Amino acid sequence: MRLTITRKKVDLDECFPEDIDQYYDLATQYINLTTEDCSHAFKLSQKAWVLADRWAAIAANAGKLAMNKDKKINKTDLKDYCYRKYRQMQYIHEHCRMIWNKGEDAQKEKRVGK
Repeated sequence: MRLTITRKKVDLDECFPEDIDQYYDLATQYINLTTEDCSHAFKLSQKAWVLADRWAAIAANAGKLAMNKDKKINKTDLKDYCYRKYRQMQYIHEHCRMIWNKGEDAQKEKRVGK
């Protein structure tokens, strides 16, 4: 059974539509990851690291983005929003690395045992 994440609309999502799509795509792949799929876990780990860096960069530029006259964005709210996305991606990165590492260890044990 494939699990999906229900998107909850947040006003700031509209400012970063592509980043949000990538975030939810990766999160959906993560919740459907199994412990046996260590090669996919490694790929997810890499993608999550890149997205974590992206959200950190957005948070670092929160002051500039908040000064945009077209959009009324509160700098503190934007930093908090980006930090939550960053932490989730960082957590996914770390957990996927652990799954990949355990899978690699298990494969090594199988080769040695033969």
